[in-house]
Amino acid sequence: MTLHVVPNRLYWLIGGLLHLAGLAMAQSTPTLPPAPDSLRPALRAAAPGQARAAVLLRIADAYWEPFDSAGLVLYSEAAEREARQARQPVLAGWALDLRGNYYREAGDPPRALQLLLQAGPLLKSAPAAIQANHRYHLGMAYGDLNQPARAFGLYREAAALAGNDADLQAEILNSRGILYARQNQLDSAAVNLYRAVRLHHRSGNQGSEAAALGNLALVYHKQKRWAEAATYTRRGKALETALHDTVALATSWLNLGVIMIGRDSSRAALPCLRLALHMEQQMHLSGLVPLTWNALAKAYEHLNLPDSAQRYYRRVLAMQQHSGSPALVGVALKSLAGFYVRQGQWAQAETYARQVLALPPPHVYATEQVEALEVLRRVAVHRRDFAAAYAWQSRAQHLRDSLRTLSDARVTEEQRARYETDRAEAQVRELTQRQQVADLRRQRQLLGVGLAAVLMLGMGGVALQEYRRRQLRRELALRTRLSADLHDEVGALLTQISMQTDLLEAGVHAPAQQQAQLREVAATSRLAASQLQDVVWSYDARNDAGGRLLDRLRDHAYEALQFSETTITFDADAASEALVLPVETRRAPYLIFKEALANSRKHAPQATHLQVTLRTDRHALTLAIADDGPPPAPNGHAQRPRPRLWPRPAQHAGPRRSRGRHLPHGFRHGAGPAGFRRAGAGAGGVSSAAAGWRPSCRAQPRHLACRSIPFNEVSGGTRDVSAALDMTVWPPLSSPSSPIKM
Repeated sequence: MTLHVVPNRLYWLIGGLLHLAGLAMAQSTPTLPPAPDSLRPALRAAAPGQARAAVLLRIADAYWEPFDSAGLVLYSEAAEREARQARQPVLAGWALDLRGNYYREAGDPPRALQLLLQAGPLLKSAPAAIQANHRYHLGMAYGDLNQPARAFGLYREAAALAGNDADLQAEILNSRGILYARQNQLDSAAVNLYRAVRLHHRSGNQGSEAAALGNLALVYHKQKRWAEAATYTRRGKALETALHDTVALATSWLNLGVIMIGRDSSRAALPCLRLALHMEQQMHLSGLVPLTWNALAKAYEHLNLPDSAQRYYRRVLAMQQHSGSPALVGVALKSLAGFYVRQGQWAQAETYARQVLALPPPHVYATEQVEALEVLRRVAVHRRDFAAAYAWQSRAQHLRDSLRTLSDARVTEEQRARYETDRAEAQVRELTQRQQVADLRRQRQLLGVGLAAVLMLGMGGVALQEYRRRQLRRELALRTRLSADLHDEVGALLTQISMQTDLLEAGVHAPAQQQAQLREVAATSRLAASQLQDVVWSYDARNDAGGRLLDRLRDHAYEALQFSETTITFDADAASEALVLPVETRRAPYLIFKEALANSRKHAPQATHLQVTLRTDRHALTLAIADDGPPPAPNGHAQRPRPRLWPRPAQHAGPRRSRGRHLPHGFRHGAGPAGFRRAGAGAGGVSSAAAGWRPSCRAQPRHLACRSIPFNEVSGGTRDVSAALDMTVWPPLSSPSSPIKM
């Protein structure tokens, strides 16, 4: 029997050793979780090296949404190994940054900081967007470790690198708000968080918007504004429920429970906190569990259940001591000290308060030290040791003064940076204004030459009568030419309709194509009818009044913008509506308006509002069209040669400004101060600003065109309007200091 037993034992011993060796090998090369279905083909097709490292990073990032620690950590580690073997420092740094940000979210800031610092040198050659995200993550880690100065500096660097990335800018504002709240600067925190909510809402990022709403609710909770806090918490929770974001929902339930405790509804807060704790334990959110336990302890304390409250306070302390973060340990010790003071257990309160002060100061929140000193003061007062109480109070006051000094220094630094930025922008504006002044001087010289020519032509009655006869002949020629051109255009359209109907009658096209041909015939017919209506309107004597011109402009605008979200406002003075306009003068503004409206839709599709202004004085009829779209590119429409509707005596480009003077044949241009421009700012000038225009805070007004049509008094009370027109495409305002509100 012995001979059989010994070999069996050796057999089992050898088998156990082999099993342990297999386990060790399995632990040294962990098995990766299954990749998402959408990325499995890419993973199989990726060649070893850079391509495989990039795919592994995509898979690790895909595990971020469910916050799966195993998938995110293992795939990021595999991506880092693959990137280092392929000598791709950017990909390796990206993997370290992703893993470090995960540990920060999971409540392990020291480990996160270590990984993020390793990623920094590897990401020096990375694109600006990746560097911005890395600095943002590093700033959050320093903020979690109670180093606000470094955190704010990194946030500024991240914002400068982020550029036009609205989502990242909003996330930076959100983190700045959190850091201000930790420093008890609640007003600054609320401003940053509210701006973050607005940016996220505009970009449609509902998950980040819900997080910012929750943080804003906590700020209102600290300000004891319970109604606002509950409102913002429920708004964020509704977004998270729609997105099925379990991690964020756990935070929202925790926040709602804390707010209920603040509103003296501790019994109603218990279900919220228990549900939050269940979600946190299910999703392995170890960073939120101590917060939930602390809230449960407060709820039980308010319900006069000190034993349950003490148990949760001690759980929080044990967990924070295990994490090794002095700042979090200080918070837990302060909470226990305050609890024992409220329970009248002065010795234990003093013990925990002294432990808070014994922690290393750079790693402990100053507010926790102040509260610990306040606990020791109350303990000394209870013992009637007033000398010690005064000493503790003096020390707390000195610490408060130090915090206030640091806060003032930080505000001063921010104001100094803002001043330097404003000064640089002012210098840029000054250079731009100097260039504009130089341009205006050159234009004034040209204007003087034109005025001299006008004065010479206007000398003598014979020259004036000849000028009027020439203008009359030009008007007749123009009317004949316009009639012939429109006749040719309508004739061509009618010929096209005739040919298309002949083809349809002959059955050349297939039945499926006949519908398209019929639609084309209908479109051509409508175009011909529209052109005929324009001709009829132009020559109808009943439309000579300025009010009919304004009605025609409105009809065309409503027809052109009926499928657009752009709004339009018309503004005309009483003199313009009562003015009698000849055919040429009435048709020219209509064509100008059609061209300007088409240019606005083509070159400024982001414009949301158009302003049309019609003004009349005894010298000119001025039509101004402006939109709130962005400025044109340097090589855009504003630099192209302007179309000429008919010959004019002088050619010039760019905005011109006159001070009560007239160009040849009475032309006049205007460009006014910030806000809307002024047409003819001088003697007899006409302002193009319109009552009721509400400026926009996002865009500067952009004048599309301004037309000034001069006219002279004739006998009988009628006005003969000159045929000459001029066009100015105005650039946007160069000064960003005059925002417009919608």
